[in-house]
Amino acid sequence: MTTDFMPDSDFDNSPSYPSAFGITFTPTISGVLLGLLGLGAAGAIASYLVMPAWEANQALDATVKEKTQQLQQQAAIRKQIQDAKDNLAKAKQKRDQVYGLFASEKTLNTLLLDLNQLIERNNAGLLAARNTKLNACPVYVQQLFATPTGAEDFRERFGDLVAEAKLKRFKPDEKGAAVINDSSLGAPINGKLKRQTIDIEIRGNFNQTQSIFRTIERLQPLLLVRDLDVKVIDNKISEGLYEIQPDGTIRYLTNCQPDNQITTTFQMDALLPLTDADRKALQAATPPAAAPAK
Repeated sequence: MTTDFMPDSDFDNSPSYPSAFGITFTPTISGVLLGLLGLGAAGAIASYLVMPAWEANQALDATVKEKTQQLQQQAAIRKQIQDAKDNLAKAKQKRDQVYGLFASEKTLNTLLLDLNQLIERNNAGLLAARNTKLNACPVYVQQLFATPTGAEDFRERFGDLVAEAKLKRFKPDEKGAAVINDSSLGAPINGKLKRQTIDIEIRGNFNQTQSIFRTIERLQPLLLVRDLDVKVIDNKISEGLYEIQPDGTIRYLTNCQPDNQITTTFQMDALLPLTDADRKALQAATPPAAAPAK
């Protein structure tokens, strides 16, 4: 007879896990805790290491952008400065070109010489013109001009057969060049230019006078002519030259008459730009503007 024997002891086959604070750290709970611990460690690393580096990078990036913007602004400012210098150079060039049209102390000093020279150019063909006119004159007139004395006698009795252009007066204003402030050239010109006034008188026939004025327009400095007065000089023989023919008739010598001469007087204004000294004197003489009333 067989008898089965079963021990009376209880055997617990479940594994034994550590516990603390009333919590048994099973694999699941341990895994969750380790995950939370990893997240905390990652947060701590991010907070203490990554964030300062990221903030430093952001600050550096902002600095780079700021410096880049400053460099761009500096480049734009340098371009503006260069453009301003170029515009100033162009403005000075245009100003010099305009000032070149006006008179200067140098051109004023040679104006008398220039005027005399252009008048003498009108006398260049004087001898040829007289000879041409003499060919149309009777023999007795030609015989008078055969000697210097006879030519002078003819001039004293009848006048110049061919007029000679002459500069009779050239008198600059003793006060010198004065700043224009009378609005005679327009209010915008006041205080911008100086004017040197010269009294002039010339004498010659009509063609010579006309030629002289045309030449004055081509002189280098800018000149203004005003107060023009033209007068005809009375000939010494109002009736002109005549010749008595063999039959007793009187023939008017049409092509053998002394030139009608005219005297032309006028004032010539030479315009000059202001010098630095003129501008300083003008500023010193200008009273300061009154302060606005409160």
